[in-house]
Amino acid sequence: MPRDFDLPEITQEASLPRPAFRALVLDGVFSQSLGVLTSGALLVGCALALGASPAYVGVLSAIPLLSQLAHVPAVILIERVRRRKAICIAVTLAARLMLLPLLIVPLTGNRDLALALLAGFLAISCPLGAVGGCAWMSWTSDLVPRARLGRIFSHRQLAANLAATLAGLAGAGIVDEWARQFPEFRLGGYCGVFALAIAAAMLSTWFLTRMPDVPMKQVEPAPLARLFARPFRDRNYRRVMTFLGAWNFAINLAMPFFTVYLVRDLGTPLTVPIILTVLAQLANTASLPWWGRLCDRYSNKAAIALAGPALLFAILLWVAAAEPAPHAMTFPLIFAAQVLVGAAGAGLDLACGNLAYKSAPAGETTVYLGTNGLIKSLAGGTAPLAGGMLAQGIAGTPIHIAIGSLMVIDLAPLTILFLAAAGAGALALLALAPIAEAGRGFLRLRLWRRAQPAASAGSGAIAPITSPRS
Repeated sequence: MPRDFDLPEITQEASLPRPAFRALVLDGVFSQSLGVLTSGALLVGCALALGASPAYVGVLSAIPLLSQLAHVPAVILIERVRRRKAICIAVTLAARLMLLPLLIVPLTGNRDLALALLAGFLAISCPLGAVGGCAWMSWTSDLVPRARLGRIFSHRQLAANLAATLAGLAGAGIVDEWARQFPEFRLGGYCGVFALAIAAAMLSTWFLTRMPDVPMKQVEPAPLARLFARPFRDRNYRRVMTFLGAWNFAINLAMPFFTVYLVRDLGTPLTVPIILTVLAQLANTASLPWWGRLCDRYSNKAAIALAGPALLFAILLWVAAAEPAPHAMTFPLIFAAQVLVGAAGAGLDLACGNLAYKSAPAGETTVYLGTNGLIKSLAGGTAPLAGGMLAQGIAGTPIHIAIGSLMVIDLAPLTILFLAAAGAGALALLALAPIAEAGRGFLRLRLWRRAQPAASAGSGAIAPITSPRS
């Protein structure tokens, strides 16, 4: 990481020390690389190479999401021990040491055993990672000044996305080159991928130790039932959790199956989803600074209102790419969809995270963010399970849609899943409007400014421009 990446104007204005900002960014660089190497297209590609079914891919995708239920014991642990940095580092290190057994999965001759080991690894490491993540969220929410959340985390995410792009390319290169050199043992390349993941995990953990701790505010101890009831009694935060839960269900109904769609339904090699993942990461990286400015200048709701429909449109492009059958525009449409997925995903990740942070009262972020994580995990975790079972259940069943009397379209099971996800996402966006957030509404602000000159001309005076809150 170059030294001039520290952006002193951010650290000075926001009162975040330069070493803390640097450690925060570098932790993101290596943790994002770890995520790319042990999830997404590479993980699904490994499972498909072992003969996994769509239902298994759904289970594999659901485990990390359902593991967020560990936020409940995490909140209890944090509230009792009240040493967030120590908890984060200890539990995260334990989770990442579980990467070591992952090295033997590609070497296992029995494919059923290999698939069981793969799922078992996730089932153990992901809940531990969720506990560490809960402590990290609460810790960094007090470490990073709220007025600069958008800019600081967008720069962290920018560096992390660049690293993830390189990690994805490196992983794909290792898998493909190994398969060319040793076609009789094609799975061996995944050993190299998982070895890189272990190195990234250890470096990320090291930079966590370089970040300063922030003592938790002293509060009156409360019974657990009352503790977890607070976010639900907070009317506005209840709306935040409702929206984020519904949105997570809709998106995770479709996203985990994109690699299956490409490799199995369209017959592409694994390099294609990897390249598309890199393309999405590049679009994500290029758009992040703009999303950060939008969140800080207007509001997180404004960013979600723009990025949400864009992501749903991208899912519809997946459907149009192969219906009624693969055609000349199939891959151009898929590439365009991935650019949208990356750009819109950048805004959604940043704005949804910031919205949850900002809506939680100061001093109670652990309970609020932990409860929000619980709702998101239940919603997001059930989606790929339901999607996988649906795709498996209707596989081989012809489903036709007649358009007038001229055309009949045969829909593939995953196409139906994508359409259902787009519809569920549209409904989820309706839950965004009632959320209260300090800031300016992007579209309403522009309409307000356009109306001002007309009003001023009628009165003969120039009225001051004020903007309504979202």
